Parts: sequence; C-alpha cells; structure tokens
Amino acid sequence: MSSQTLAERLGLPRTRGNGRLLTALAIDALGNGLMAPFLLLFLGAWTGLDLLVIGSVLTAARLAALPLGVAAGPFTDRIGPRRALVCSGLAQAAGMGGFLLCTQAWQVAGCALLAAVGDATFWVAHRSMTAAVVPEGDRPRWLGAQIALRNGAFALGGLAAALVVAAPGRTGLAALVAVNAASFLALAALVGTWHPATLVPSHSSDVDTPSYRVVLADRAYLLFVGVNLLLVVAMATPALLLAVYVGDVLHGPVWLVGVAFTVETVLIALCQTVVGRLLERHRRTTVLRWAALAFAASFLAYALLPAVPASLLGPCLIGAVLITTVANLLEGPTGIGLVTDAAPDRVRGRYTAVYQLSWNIGKAITPGAAAWLLDRGPAVPWLTLTACCALAYALLTRLARLLPTRVDNPRHASTLPDQPLPAPA
Repeated sequence: MSSQTLAERLGLPRTRGNGRLLTALAIDALGNGLMAPFLLLFLGAWTGLDLLVIGSVLTAARLAALPLGVAAGPFTDRIGPRRALVCSGLAQAAGMGGFLLCTQAWQVAGCALLAAVGDATFWVAHRSMTAAVVPEGDRPRWLGAQIALRNGAFALGGLAAALVVAAPGRTGLAALVAVNAASFLALAALVGTWHPATLVPSHSSDVDTPSYRVVLADRAYLLFVGVNLLLVVAMATPALLLAVYVGDVLHGPVWLVGVAFTVETVLIALCQTVVGRLLERHRRTTVLRWAALAFAASFLAYALLPAVPASLLGPCLIGAVLITTVANLLEGPTGIGLVTDAAPDRVRGRYTAVYQLSWNIGKAITPGAAAWLLDRGPAVPWLTLTACCALAYALLTRLARLLPTRVDNPRHASTLPDQPLPAPA
C-alpha cells in the first residue's frame, strides 16, 4: 500500500524553483481585490466626475482593450512570457497609479486602457510561463493551486480594502490606489529578477512559423473557445445579477448575496487543490460536462427562488450558490489545463490570447445582456443561462471526439507507450 504525503493528499504542487510564479499571481489577485470593488467609488470622489460618465468611460476603455489583448499573444511569443509578465506589471502600475493624477474623463480612459491591456497581457504571459517551467504531469495541480491562491488573495485584498474604506474622507481610497500600483511594480521586480530553468519543448510538432493562422486552423481548439465563452457567461452572470435579483425581485436582504459569495470564495480557496487531485483521472471534456450540468442546476434553483417562503430564502440562496461553487471547482483548472496542453510551444501566447478573448468578450457582454433579460421577466435570465449550459454540454460531447488523448486525458496518455509522430505534410 503506497503512502502519500499530506501535500499529495491535498493536491498541492511541487513549487521548488518556481515559487515566484505563484507569488506573482497572488500579488495580481491581491491588487485586484484591493481596488475592484471600489474603483468607481474612488474615481467619483477623486475626480468629481459623474458616476455614469466614469462607468461609460471604463466600459469603453475595456472594449477598446479587446483587440490589444489579442496582440498580447504575438507579443508574448516574441519576447518570451517572463518579459511579457514584467511589461504587464509595469503597465498595470502605470494605469492604476495614473488614476491619482486624473481630473478629466479622457485621462481616466487612458489609464483604464493601460491597466486593461496590462491585465490582458498578464493572463496570456502567466499561462504561457506556467507551460514553460512546469512539466505537463505537474500542471493540473499547479493550475488548481493557482486558482485557490488567487481566490484567497482576492478575498484578503477585498477585506483589507473594506477596512480602509471605512475610514472617513478620501485619503483611504487614495492609499488603496497607491498600494495597488506599488504591488504591480513589485510584481514586475519579482519576475524581472527571476531566471527559471525553462523546459525543452516536448512536442516536435511545433509550427515553424508562428502565426494566428495556426490557431484558426485548429478547429477542436476553436470549438473549445466557443464552449468557454458560454461558460464564462454562466460564471459571470450570478455575480452581476444576484444583488439586484435578491433586492428588487425577491425583496430580500442584499447582504445575503455578500455572505453567499464570501462562502464561495473561501470554499474555492480551501478545496480547489483537493478537487483538482480527485479529477486528475477523468477526461477533461467529461469534467467540463459535469460543470455545465452543475451550472444549469444552480440556474434552475435561482429561477425557483420566487416560490420559496421568505423564511427559507437565505438557506435556499446559499444552497444555490453552493451548487455554483461546485461548478466553478470543476471548471477552473480543467479549462485552463486544456488550453495549456493544447497549444504548440511556439504559438502558445497566441493560443492563450484567443482563449483569453473569450473571457473578455463574455465579461463585456454579460452586464448588458443580463439586465436586458431580467427586464423581460425574473426567470428569463436563469432559463436562458440553462439553455447556454445545455448547448455547452452538447458541444463538449462533440469536442471529446476531436481532442487528442494527451490534451483530453493527460494522465491516461502518460501511461501509454510513445507513438511515432506523423511525417510532416
């Protein structure tokens, strides 16, 4: 009977030599946790601009950053993921720090655009760097640990920010912005002084000429990106809609939503690595289908909440959010792991940028779409999301027949004898 260490039972990765990669992720999450909930509040108090103007400017800047985020792929492939990570930290530091100098809307737009481009580059570069320094067999646990760490750091940042914002005046808000900018400078310095041992490319099928044409010709990968867009909408909508849904439709206490999402964040931080270890033996498309079913079940639960007695609203809402938490635990490392293993080394940045584009588009369209659907009836958004999950499930069934075994089931592929690679056409 083989014995396992506590770290193995918890699904923790081996981090020796690569700890700075996890630290960089924690710094990014901590910085976003500090400012994400309070950016509108800070800009309104600091610049004196109308909140509607600020919100419109931020949305426009993030939409403008979408094509620049695509450019982060070739940029990362050209200069390497480590240098791209440094650039992302510097861009976010300049964007966030620049908010302290803003007095007009166009200045806010410029800083927001710089920060958004830096954020897009961070995710492309960080995922490419993970593939460059972490062996394939260790990646599932690394990705699970990254998600757990990010949730924990984001929650810690949000808690610290809430305590600072409680102080009177706008000094506390300005201090948050300054600390946030400094954290991104620290990220750039941390990664810039790191010289890890990178892996030798393991697949001789890498393309000779890096180009987005390679990504566009990979039909299985594009199908997965389409599925991911559906899942992003499923993941993003509850966070945007539940406070309005509970307050305006269910006439319940809005603080319940804060409690529910805090529970979700803590559970993901504590459980993601263990869940990731338990999922290692299963095909990724199978796990993603389970996630789609769990999301659909949670949306049906949200749709049924108006029929729940007021005395049971709290427990039922927490229960629905727990089902969403299960879906997120299933989806998190599975989707990112598929991206990391599917990409040829020389175009990994481009592959990751296309995947990240599905996230950016999903998060951009969700606020307007969710509000429009809710205006048509309290159950309409949840039933629409359930239909999205059903479509994702069907597409994942198709994807399971298209993906190579080493991408869909890397644990099984690692036990098979090496197969000769086909001769180049």
